[in-house]
Formats: sequence, structure tokens, C-alpha cells
Amino acid sequence: MMTWEVTTAFDGTLTETELHKRFDEEFQDVLGEECRVFFWPLVSFNASDGRKHRYLVAMADESLETYRKKFDCCLPRQIALYAIADKVLRGKLEGNAENGNLLFVALWKHRLYILVFMEGRLCHWSEEYGYGESLDGACRERVARFKEFLKADELFAKMNGVGEFDEDSPNMDGYFLSAAHDPFWSCKDLDECDSMKPCERRRWMVGAAALLVLCAGVWAMCGGSLNLLCAKLFDNGQRDSFADVAPVELMPPATRDLEMLAWADGHRDLFPAKWNLGREGFVADVAFENRRILRGTCDSSEFSLLGIVGGRVALVKTLAGETKTLSVGDSLSRYRVKQIGMSDVVMRCGRKEVRYAVKMR
Repeated sequence: MMTWEVTTAFDGTLTETELHKRFDEEFQDVLGEECRVFFWPLVSFNASDGRKHRYLVAMADESLETYRKKFDCCLPRQIALYAIADKVLRGKLEGNAENGNLLFVALWKHRLYILVFMEGRLCHWSEEYGYGESLDGACRERVARFKEFLKADELFAKMNGVGEFDEDSPNMDGYFLSAAHDPFWSCKDLDECDSMKPCERRRWMVGAAALLVLCAGVWAMCGGSLNLLCAKLFDNGQRDSFADVAPVELMPPATRDLEMLAWADGHRDLFPAKWNLGREGFVADVAFENRRILRGTCDSSEFSLLGIVGGRVALVKTLAGETKTLSVGDSLSRYRVKQIGMSDVVMRCGRKEVRYAVKMR
């Protein structure tokens, strides 16, 4: 990897095609035709002659097809140095960093790496090979020349102070994984493919199969419960649909209904004096009432159903134009409310039952 600078007009931008064209013109004798080049933005700033854009250029020096079956993406091994420098900047390693400005030097496998961070952001990366086993005089001479470049550079000359950190033969294994999860590297890949990689396809298929098996198992074990839950949710949804209906004043149950309920539940201490005739008198009284109703007329056109609230209260309109609210057991003329559904009401008059449905507008 290396840092490459491109200059444009002050409001200029560069497309991927233009970057490759400029890079090929500058390095056409260095790189082979099969080498893939990636441009990762580092920093952009205004200079005296235009807008300068600095990119981190990465090139793979080997075929990466063999890694596709194991890894989601391929990154340079040396990004572990970024993780080490990040720990220095955060104060987790003993080192000197001035306000996020750091000159990081490392020697790994005979290569000298120089990284520059400005205000905590990576702004320069260079690596040169051909050095010895340790940070010797040749390495320090190269670093001294680089410091002169920092003083003359249009961007780095603005730094008030620069901390320094030297690393000789760093341990790269653990730091590589840490750097790979850093936001700066997480979206980068040296092996970009037009199609899905085998490792990604295999993981997706396994995940989809596991999800299918899990759903099937839950459905098999809790099918009945799920149906009950769905029914309850549907019922709640129906009730919520009436949330915007104005509240109505419900009429208390008729006195005779309370007396009949008390008889059925055995609360004889609640009976009025006329109920002292006993069970036979009650049956005879009810039979007489039914005969009286049967002798009358049960005209189903005496009222019309306007609507139902919550499946419990019916709103009706009489022939006289009066609007009333009824619940189960309430009476209207010769009719008594037997059942209230979500969209209809069943009225009983003697032995005759009439079903009224809400008229759709």
C-alpha cells in the first residue's frame, strides 16, 4: 500500500474511471495488467494550486481466488499496524500522541512502515522493503528524511506538534482482527466480485435453512396457541376500530330482569313480595307473559338498526324517530335483545326471532 496524491480544480471531483486512468499514466511501467488497484480516500484539502486528494492505494500481489471459500473479504495483513497506532492515540499503549497527531514507525518482515495521523485520522501510509531485522541506523535515517517532508508539506506543516511511536517486530495476529472491525476498514475488500462469494452464499443458505426449520418447529408445537393469539389480536383490532365512536349512556337492566337473575342464582332473599309464590308461580307468570306476547303482533318494521359499538351495544332508531341504545336483555316495544354480534342483532318477540344487520352505506 502507498499514499497517492491527485490534484484537481478547487471544486473538482474524480470518478473511479478517472482515477484508474491517471494512475495508469503515472505507473504504467510498474504494475502488470492483471494487478487490481483500489483507491481508498484518506484526506482532501485546498492547496495553492487546487484541490488535493490523497488516496491509500492498495494492490494485491497474489491471486485471491483461493481465499473466497473461507473469508468474506480480503484485506492487507499490515492493517494490524493501524490497530496498534489507534491504541497509542487512545492512550491504551505507552506512547506520545500530541492532540491526535502521531508519527507511527514500525519494522515488520524487513519492511519499514510510516503512518501519519492528523487529529486522529489516518492521512499518510508508506511502506518500503529492503531493511534489516531491527530499527537500525538506515531506518532512522529514512525517518529523519521523512520528518523534513512533514515540515514542508502543505497539510502536515499545519500540525502544531507530532507525537512519535516506534514498533520493532510487532505481533500482528491479534491486531489484524481488531483493525478489520474498525469502520475505516470494514467496508473495504481486495477481492471484490461481481457475484456472491462462495462463503457468503453458503452462510446465507445455512441461515435460511435454519430459519425455516425453526419456523416449522414453532408452528408444529404452538399452532393452536398461535391461532388463538391471532384470533385475540383480530378481536382487539375490531374493538380498536370503534375507538373513535362517541361514548353512549347505557340504560340499567330492567327490574324484572334482575328479579329473574336472582331466581336463577338462588338469591331468594332478594325477591320482592310477589315472588313468594315459589317456582310454580314464576313459571306460570312467565308462561302467561309469553301467551300475552304471542297474542300480539311482532312487527319487524317497528325500528331499524343503525350500528353496533364494540359488539356489546346496539344503536337503533324507532318509527317515531327516537334513537336508543340497547344491550343484551334490554326490551324495545315487544322485542327483547337476545344476541349482539359484530355486525348484526338478534331480537326475540315471543317465539319469533328476527335478525337485523347493519346497513352498509
